[in-house]
Amino acid sequence: MASLFLDTTYDVSLGILDENLGWLKFETFSGQKVSSVIQKQAYLMLSDVGLKSHDLNSIISVAGPGFYTGLRLSEGFADVFKFAGIKHYSFLSYDIPKLTNVASGVWMTKAYRGEYFFHIWDLSGSKNELVSTKGLEDFLSRIDISSLYIHSEAAIDDFSRSLLTDWISTQKLLRTHTQVLFSSILNSSLNHDSFYFRAPEDEFKLST
Repeated sequence: MASLFLDTTYDVSLGILDENLGWLKFETFSGQKVSSVIQKQAYLMLSDVGLKSHDLNSIISVAGPGFYTGLRLSEGFADVFKFAGIKHYSFLSYDIPKLTNVASGVWMTKAYRGEYFFHIWDLSGSKNELVSTKGLEDFLSRIDISSLYIHSEAAIDDFSRSLLTDWISTQKLLRTHTQVLFSSILNSSLNHDSFYFRAPEDEFKLST
């Protein structure tokens, strides 16, 4: 049976995976609000490949890191299918290289409040760091970015792009390494909580 893929971390990406975990359909909707895209386009995609919602075996979504509104809408959309008995799996975009057997690297994305989020991993473990715009150039000079990953072009800005020479898109990895990536997610029954860079109570607290 087929699976519906959702990624609302920055732009909105939707896809349909067949029973062998190959893409039947994949499309990115740049610069559009999640609320105006997700339900309509998911329905159209399913129709295009001759499927209805009850034909789905699972919903697979990217749980972050990303912006609050997009991730909450994605969660709510997946919950509708869960009520109908369709399983929901989710994973973090910075884990895509690890899930496709990359042993070490650095993953970065723009975060809130002029900061950048980094996930650094190797065989000994991993760590997350938030870096300010002011400290970004110095931080990049102190870490090995020979294997640098971003999720998509929408996930970095002009300033960070000016400091980088090369990167690998994890969105491209999930489009080209589908069997390895999605079989690992399904076999492990991955289901991560949404990741907004900080806890919502810290991110949205009022200034005093």
